[in-house]
Amino acid sequence: MTSATAPVDPRRFAAGTAGGDEAPAREPHFRPDIQGLRAVAVGLVVADHVLGWPAGGFIGVDVFFVISGFLITSLLVRERSRTGRISFRAFYARRARRLLPAALLTLAATTAAAWFLFLSGRFQETVHDVVWAALFSANIKFARDGTDYFEAASAPSLVQHFWSLAVEEQFYLVWPALILLAFAAATVGRRARPGGGFRRFPAAALCVLLGAVTAASFAWSLHATAASPVTAYFSTFTRAWELGVGALVAVVATQLQRLPSLPAAVLAWSGLAFVLAAAFTIDEGTAFPGGAAALPVLGAALLLAWGGAPGGPGAQFALGSTPAGFLGAISYSLYLWHWPVLIIAGTLLTPDSVIVHAGVIATSLVLATVSFYCVEQPVLHTNWLLPSHRSVDAARARPVFVRARNVGLAAAAAALLGVGAVAVGPWSDSGNARAAAADAVAAANRTAAAQGMPSLTPLQQDIQAATLATEWPEDLEPGLDELPGYLSEQWGQGCLHVTEDNVGKCLYGDPDAEQSAVVLGDSFAAAWLPGLRQELVGKGWSVQSLTYGVCPNITAPTLYGGQTFTDCIEHRDWAIEHIVSRPPTLVVLSHSWRANLRPGADVGATYRGGLEEVVRTVQASGAKVVILGAPPGADSLLTCPTSLNGPDDCLRGPADTFASQMASEQEVAAATGVRAIDPEQWFCSGGRCPTIVGRTPVYADGLHLTAEYSERIGPDVVAAILQP
Repeated sequence: MTSATAPVDPRRFAAGTAGGDEAPAREPHFRPDIQGLRAVAVGLVVADHVLGWPAGGFIGVDVFFVISGFLITSLLVRERSRTGRISFRAFYARRARRLLPAALLTLAATTAAAWFLFLSGRFQETVHDVVWAALFSANIKFARDGTDYFEAASAPSLVQHFWSLAVEEQFYLVWPALILLAFAAATVGRRARPGGGFRRFPAAALCVLLGAVTAASFAWSLHATAASPVTAYFSTFTRAWELGVGALVAVVATQLQRLPSLPAAVLAWSGLAFVLAAAFTIDEGTAFPGGAAALPVLGAALLLAWGGAPGGPGAQFALGSTPAGFLGAISYSLYLWHWPVLIIAGTLLTPDSVIVHAGVIATSLVLATVSFYCVEQPVLHTNWLLPSHRSVDAARARPVFVRARNVGLAAAAAALLGVGAVAVGPWSDSGNARAAAADAVAAANRTAAAQGMPSLTPLQQDIQAATLATEWPEDLEPGLDELPGYLSEQWGQGCLHVTEDNVGKCLYGDPDAEQSAVVLGDSFAAAWLPGLRQELVGKGWSVQSLTYGVCPNITAPTLYGGQTFTDCIEHRDWAIEHIVSRPPTLVVLSHSWRANLRPGADVGATYRGGLEEVVRTVQASGAKVVILGAPPGADSLLTCPTSLNGPDDCLRGPADTFASQMASEQEVAAATGVRAIDPEQWFCSGGRCPTIVGRTPVYADGLHLTAEYSERIGPDVVAAILQP
């Protein structure tokens, strides 16, 4: 799964309503194969989120959209055919009865967990997200965050999976009215042609109107996915066609059922194959939804049309099996619970271990089961929001409440045992952690001096002390609660993405200074600027920023949102031309390996070869060129700190790609005659990289330096850059 510090791909938070229709199992229209299809969809999404496999498991949400469109449209059409009208009040009351209780419980529990575990800043962010989720607007909020570069490495929201619930509810604000409109058109057509037969006109009118809406949404999805992938992913308008496909299947279901059993079964099995194939062939690099979503949507449509055919996948050994039926029944609650459980587990425990994976899945299943039996089912067997003439049969409701009581008591007993185990567990008192760490470093320094080894610099002493700290300092600057939104404020002034329009604004120091430096690269290069600016401008230099986010110093094209990042290509050409036409004294090149390359590209070779070409081109200006490696990274202060841990719980080594990148840059330096600087000495001690050094957070997000730490190490960095 995507780590807490990596750019967040929105598709990994695709959690549809997982059965958010109103048809309980006792209805005569209940189909076990659809319940089994829900189980497949929820299993794919949970496996993708928890295990990271299959990579395209997020397509399960598309399957849920198709199921929802099918079931809701079937209910509305039957109501209109049976009563001659559609009750909007009854429709939205059914939606509220079905969705709200479990959703509100999850939101309340998530808020309580965030209050207990997280520090103030992240807790406030969680509350903000919960409000958006409760108002069925989460997709709008997360689309905005996803297109905001400054939010790319922020902590994943505990309720980010609510976006798809918002899409459905926004869709259903207009869907009943469209169906009424189609019936009205059919009535007019029947009156105009009395011999045409009543039945044909409603079906035809529904197909024409719903088909037009579906086609328009699909066309927009193709366009929007190419133009703005993140926004398209969350948009109701780009997803409406998926629900529309399910709706069209519902309208023509009677005609589809006339197909003979053998071809119907073959088509149904093909549909299941399409869904599974999509999960294993689509991945995070696929432009989505767009045309790629057609494969799982088509597969779900085929299953809805013929999944119950004799010999089809709805058989008792497949989608119609008891385990599949149970998983499908609890799928809505499983969707609601699995994501916050996963994020909280990743915060408290070592991620990506078999034990954590198993624990997350087991805990999610338990919570979903309790939610289903103790919340979902009891509410559906009460009179809440029901009209007086449709009161619930008390005799049928009684077993539901008995089961809810038994499940609730068992869950409460298990919870008490867990709380008791934690309460009696060993807890240590770390005492004055900062003083103890400083004493340990001083002792190590004295030992090194006695052995004739060079003493640690003050910065290295502070770094080593930070690796021993066990308590979060209260006097951090900036404070932990200031880090959410820190990068937005730091770079929001406009000098992250430097172009011809703002290049003058991003020049620091005297423009006529005798010595000048240019910083070229991505956001990691921009994060060095506070320290470089402080030291070089103080020495009489001018410093020009030519950075651009997610745009490394390589000649190969990169991808952004699954598409070729043409803005980066144009920026790089312009920036190099700017350097060549106005030769500076010094050019500092810095970038990370985080930009996406074309599928199948050799990352090491591409970055090495591309950087060498850029270095040679810049060398033509006559400027001194220095390659300054990107920082090694650390655990994110946006996600790691909790009320239950300390800095020692957030220690880790350099990023996995750090050693390879440094070796690659040394090769480029040797080939071109420039100097490459490995920055690890300013961040790590003994292979461990702390998140704070002294009173200063090192990174704003585990990746990009805080301005304060950049300034703190500025003298060391500039001394290394200016070294002859």
